[in-house]
Amino acid sequence: MVVLYCVLGLLLFLLLPMCFPVGVRLGFREEFQLELRYLWFRLPLLPAEEEESQPSAPEPKEEKPPKKEKKANKRSFGDRVKAAFKREGPGGFLETLGEMARLAGRVSANLLRHVKLRQFDLYLCIGGGTDAAAAAVRYGQASAAVYGACGELFALMPCKEKGVTVDLDYSAAEHRVEFSAALSLRPIFLLTAGIALLVRGLPLLRRVT
Repeated sequence: MVVLYCVLGLLLFLLLPMCFPVGVRLGFREEFQLELRYLWFRLPLLPAEEEESQPSAPEPKEEKPPKKEKKANKRSFGDRVKAAFKREGPGGFLETLGEMARLAGRVSANLLRHVKLRQFDLYLCIGGGTDAAAAAVRYGQASAAVYGACGELFALMPCKEKGVTVDLDYSAAEHRVEFSAALSLRPIFLLTAGIALLVRGLPLLRRVT
């Protein structure tokens, strides 16, 4: 009984950190910005910090002994796929690939439902330049594309703090884009999705390898 409690306590200790959400903050204002957040930890990934490097003398190259060629005792992945194609036939092979694609789609859709869009803000300004008529056409095309894409995104991932603006500035020569978003996902859902994909997809993978 004590061993069971110890195992349960160890599992709880390993799974508890995975229940806290991992946050991702994206941004673009003249350059991309990417930051990961977990609890009180923050890990900025973009922009990368530029390290000042001083030129150093080239190091002499060491001669490495020639590598021994390993004998291929097992068939390569391509050979196994070809063998499965002959064994299953074109119809069975394509049907198995279709089942794998549908399985990956279901797992991805289930995982996507657990991704929370906390904040989304997009500002796009179309520059007029010297041709006002062409700028108006570009503005209409950009508005239709941006609002349509954002509508589909919000239908898939609802967001309370959102803002989408497409503007037109005849005095500006260049376009301007400003973007920021914040997402979060609990790692436990990523783990369960990976396990589900592995358990359900392994029999299918064996059929084509």
